[in-house]
Amino acid sequence: MGIVRKQSTYSTLLTYIGFLIGALNTLWLLPHYVSQDAFGLTRLMIDFALFFSALSTLGSLNGLYKFNPFYRAYLPPDDNDLPFLTLLACLSGSILFIIASLIFKDFLARKFGNNSPLFVANYKLVIPFTVSYTCIMLLEAYCWIIKKTVISNFVKELFFRLTTTILILLYACHVISLERFFALFSLSYIPSIIILAYLIFTNNNIILCTKISSVTKRLYKRILVFISFHFSGMLIAILPNTIDGIFIAGLSANGLESLAVYSIPKYLIATLEVPQRSMMGISVALISEAWKNRDKNKIAELYRKTSLNLLVIGIVLFGLIYVNIDNLVRFLGKDYVLIKQICLIAGIAKIIDMGMGMNAQILSLSKYWRFDFYTSASFIIVNIILDIFLIKMYGPIGAAYAGAIALIFYNLIRFFYLWKFFKMQPFTSKSLLAVILGLVAFFATYFIPYLNNIFTDTVVRTIVFCLLYIPGVLFFRISEDINASYRILINKLFHRK
Repeated sequence: MGIVRKQSTYSTLLTYIGFLIGALNTLWLLPHYVSQDAFGLTRLMIDFALFFSALSTLGSLNGLYKFNPFYRAYLPPDDNDLPFLTLLACLSGSILFIIASLIFKDFLARKFGNNSPLFVANYKLVIPFTVSYTCIMLLEAYCWIIKKTVISNFVKELFFRLTTTILILLYACHVISLERFFALFSLSYIPSIIILAYLIFTNNNIILCTKISSVTKRLYKRILVFISFHFSGMLIAILPNTIDGIFIAGLSANGLESLAVYSIPKYLIATLEVPQRSMMGISVALISEAWKNRDKNKIAELYRKTSLNLLVIGIVLFGLIYVNIDNLVRFLGKDYVLIKQICLIAGIAKIIDMGMGMNAQILSLSKYWRFDFYTSASFIIVNIILDIFLIKMYGPIGAAYAGAIALIFYNLIRFFYLWKFFKMQPFTSKSLLAVILGLVAFFATYFIPYLNNIFTDTVVRTIVFCLLYIPGVLFFRISEDINASYRILINKLFHRK
C-alpha cells in the first residue's frame, strides 16, 4: 500500500488546489456574477461532455487498463500497439459522436426547448467541449498505465477550473459578452490537453506503435469481447454525475435554474471523490497486476485498506461540509435553500460508496468481469427510471433520491458478487468505529448555536469537528495508512529522522 498511499496523497493534495479554484467559481463567482440559467448551462455542458465522452471512448480505456500488463510483459515498449489502438478507438468514437449530435439536434431542441432554451441556443458548443474531454480521458488513461497519476489529476483539475475563473472575471468586467464566454468555455480543456500530451509523449513514456503486434493477433478476440461487455463499466463512473443534471434540465419545470441549484451540492459532494479518484488511479494498475499474478491476498488487502481509508476521508470531508451547510445557504441566499436537503441525501450515498472501496475495479479486472457489465447495466436502468419519475415529481430533490438509491443498490450488488466469488468483504470492527466517531463529532458540532457571523461560525465549526474526529481516528489507530501519513507529516514538519 506504500505506493498507493504516497501517490494518492500527493494526487489528492494537488487536485484539491484545483477544487479550491472550482469552489471559487461554483460557490461565489457563478452564483453572483452570471444569471442562474447561464450558471445552469455551464453545468449542463459539463454533464453532456462527461457522459458522451465516456461513450466516445467505446470502452477502450478499460481494455487498456486490463490488458496493458500482458502487453508490457510480452512486448518491448517499441512494439506495444495497445496505446495506439486505444487512440484509434477514441478517435472513431468521437467521429460517431459528432455525426450523432448533428443528426439528433432537432430532437434535443424539442426536448430542451421549453425548459432550457439557452442550452438549445448554444447546443453546437457541446461538440468541441465533448471531443476535448474525450482527449482528456485518453491522456489520463495513458498517465494511469505509466503510473503518473499525480500529474494527470493535477493538470486535469487545475487548468480547466483556472480557465473558467478567468472567463467568469472577463464576463463580470464586461470584457466579453455572454455568447463569447460560452464559446471560449467550450475550448477550456485545450490547455490541459497540450500539457498532458507534452508530458506523456516526451521521453518515450508512451510510444504509439502502429504495427499490429503478435499479442494483439493472439488476444484481439478476447479484448473485443471484454470491451463489448465492459463498455458500461466506463459509464458507471460517469453516469451518477451526469444523467441527473441532463434530466433536470429537460424535465424539471425551471430547467437550467433548477440545475444551477442542484449543481452546488453536487459540486460539494464531488470533493469527496477526489481522494477516491486519486486512490483509484494507482490501485487499478496494482489490482490488474495482482490478478495477473493470481495474488488474491494482495487484492483482499487492497480492498480492505482502500475501503477503510476512503471511509474515514469521506466522513471527514462530508462532516466538514454539512456542519457548515447552513452558513452556505446564508451566503448564497434563499434561492439556494434546497441545497441542504440535496447535500444530505447525496452525501450519505457517497460515504457508503467510498466505504465499499475498490469493489468495481476488483470485479471488473477479474475473470468474472462479465458481471461488471450486468451490474453496470442494472445500475444504469435503475438510475434512469428513478430519475425520470422522481425529477418530474420532486425536481432536483428527486434527482438526489434517484442517484442515492441507485448508487447504494449498485454497491450492494458488487459487494454480494465479491463475497460470493472470492469470499472478500472490506469491513472490520474499525469500520464501525470510524462511523461511530464521525456521528459523535458531527452531532456535537452541528448543534453549536449560530455565532451571528458566517465566517467566524464556519471557522469554529470546522475546528471543533476536526478536533473531535481526527484525534480519535489517530488514537484508535483505525487506519494504518492514515497513521503512517500522520507520522511522515510530523517528521517533516519537525525535521525528525
